[in-house]
Amino acid sequence: MSAAKISSTRILLLFLFMNIINYVDRQVVSGVLPLLKDHFTLTDTALGLLGTAFMITYTLTAIPFGAWSDRWKPHKVAAIGVAVWSLATVSSALAWSFASLFIFRALVGIGEAAYVSTASTILSNVYPENKRSGILGLFNLGMPIGGAIGVVLGGWIGAKFGWQWAFFLVGVPGLILAYLAWKLPLPKPVNAPTRPKFSLRELGVLMKNRAFFWSALGYAGISFAFGAIVLFVPTFFQRELGYELGTATMLAGALQVGAGLLGAPIGGYVADFWQKRDKRGRAYTLVLSMAASAILLWGGLLFHSLTLFFLSAFFMLWHVGVAASLIFDVTEPGVWNTANAFAMFMMHLLGDIPSPVIVGYISDKASLTTAFAVMPIAMLFASVCFWRASRHQSKESSKTPRLV
Repeated sequence: MSAAKISSTRILLLFLFMNIINYVDRQVVSGVLPLLKDHFTLTDTALGLLGTAFMITYTLTAIPFGAWSDRWKPHKVAAIGVAVWSLATVSSALAWSFASLFIFRALVGIGEAAYVSTASTILSNVYPENKRSGILGLFNLGMPIGGAIGVVLGGWIGAKFGWQWAFFLVGVPGLILAYLAWKLPLPKPVNAPTRPKFSLRELGVLMKNRAFFWSALGYAGISFAFGAIVLFVPTFFQRELGYELGTATMLAGALQVGAGLLGAPIGGYVADFWQKRDKRGRAYTLVLSMAASAILLWGGLLFHSLTLFFLSAFFMLWHVGVAASLIFDVTEPGVWNTANAFAMFMMHLLGDIPSPVIVGYISDKASLTTAFAVMPIAMLFASVCFWRASRHQSKESSKTPRLV
């Protein structure tokens, strides 16, 4: 099948399904967290380390995979990543100790780094710039949908058959999707220059781009809050609000997918609409949505209000297509994979690598409610960073080469 006959819709759907499985495999651990706590006799700090294990390897390998993608075929790099994380998820079912499970979850991070470093860039090349936030918002529906499925399936399968089966069953579908991605006959972007051998100097150039720097730092603030909350929210509902595990995972999944199905496309639409009138529109969208999410989360914790938790998640999930689009807005197409990977590196190093452990530690010393109360501070920090990014942003939009 020739590249000319590949529809952009087909590419979007394939990468959307891969992204759903991505978050299923990532968040299944959240659904079985109470079971793992009992099975391995773990503290909340140790449970937080399971999230950190994934993010450490994810962060360390994102930049090499991004640089490789700028110089080879991004969709094949993505396919390799999907295969690696799927095999690592299946292998998690064989864990015989906390240390072995830690290692398997760390291997999941390597696979996801290869995929995430490339997927958004491929779609940004397939679709025009004025649709970028909306398309990436649709693609990133994999976050709330897959995350919710992972939490719910993890809790349900774990309660019925044991946590081992939860890891095994959710890991298999990714292998099929990896094969389909490998077979896509996609060319390089038509205007993409031939890239020389990777040099750390490339990262230095990106760091001097102040709009990129503040955008990536804002991304880190989102990641700090979102990563810890998603990991612990079923446990929060069980422990702090008194729900049974099955009900807690179902509630957490429903809240996440409902907020995502509304928040991601609405956020993308608002950002694209604003962007047509002001080239800083995407940054301004993130400034407002992160501030709103922070205030609503504090209200939810104060009143134990599921409505306020939902609204906080709704505004939080406005970022899923918009923040990625902003990274592409402020960098050149020839380094998009590297820029995206570097942004992911900063996001995870400063965000959801430390935050699960911090939340777990505060929870051990005080309570999960107290630990969650720290998260809105990170959201407000993100809001300030995106405002700073807008101050350095060019008034001209980037030119986007297309694949098809």
